[in-house]
Amino acid sequence: MAARPGWCDHQWMSQARVPGSGRLLAALRQQGGPDLAALVPADGGESASTFLATGRDGTVSVLKTSPEAGSDSVGRLGELAARLRRRGYPAARVLACGHADGTVFWLQERLPGTVLERGPVPGWLVPEVLRLNDAQAGLGDGTRRLSDLIAVTLTTGGDGYCVHATLQARPDTRDLLAVVRRTAGRCLAEVPEPDDFVHYDFTPANLLTDGPGISGVIDINPPALTGDRAFDLATMLFYLYDHDSTRDRLRRRALELTSHAALDAYLAHMLLRQVDWSLRHHPQAASTRHHLHLARLVAADLARRP
Repeated sequence: MAARPGWCDHQWMSQARVPGSGRLLAALRQQGGPDLAALVPADGGESASTFLATGRDGTVSVLKTSPEAGSDSVGRLGELAARLRRRGYPAARVLACGHADGTVFWLQERLPGTVLERGPVPGWLVPEVLRLNDAQAGLGDGTRRLSDLIAVTLTTGGDGYCVHATLQARPDTRDLLAVVRRTAGRCLAEVPEPDDFVHYDFTPANLLTDGPGISGVIDINPPALTGDRAFDLATMLFYLYDHDSTRDRLRRRALELTSHAALDAYLAHMLLRQVDWSLRHHPQAASTRHHLHLARLVAADLARRP
């Protein structure tokens, strides 16, 4: 599901090519897809690629679509979710998948809990994050490499995100882009190639809780990434950078898994990714001011590196 603006609000799929709920439901019925009674866009319609799906028996699941993902990558996603669950990682089961109206769909269970809200960091969060991160070790399938994405985004930009021109166009963010590029120059060669599963958007907005602990991790999408699971700690670190004790605990664990240079590359990527997205999509939002504040804290630390 799309993340809430208070944390992170990326929508990685090309929404212009994803059919609306009515067309998608009709296509699913026509092509023998899941027997669904209704589809409702998730998050009040903010995401055009995620729907709450109600079955004939009243069961609510989550239907996701992507014009880029292949059926084989969706199948591997189901296998990955099963391996994660065996390690105590609450990933959603994939219930069905197929093609409809020119796009790939997959139906997955709706996990319990509500999104972790921005505010005071609960004491159980960091131990839970570290536990989940450890469960990702060695579960990558090698289909798509994290290191390739980091190199592309830091040097030329991504496809519809990590857009360098957004930061370059503004006098108040050009210095941030300069830090990103300097960090890329000194750190990209140090990004390692382990075989961990990498979530890539491991933010509090993608964690569900129904009490002390994490009841679900959402937004695991195909094709899954393989690489350094410390990247997911760096993602969480970015959004909690103004919480001193939490930041230090996450940084300390990340540096047990990876090098200082690799962690700097990951933080530079997150700085670029969030600032670009916030400025282009929510330029006047309070969350954007908060993200710029976090970015400047991160950039100040990156700029102090030799």
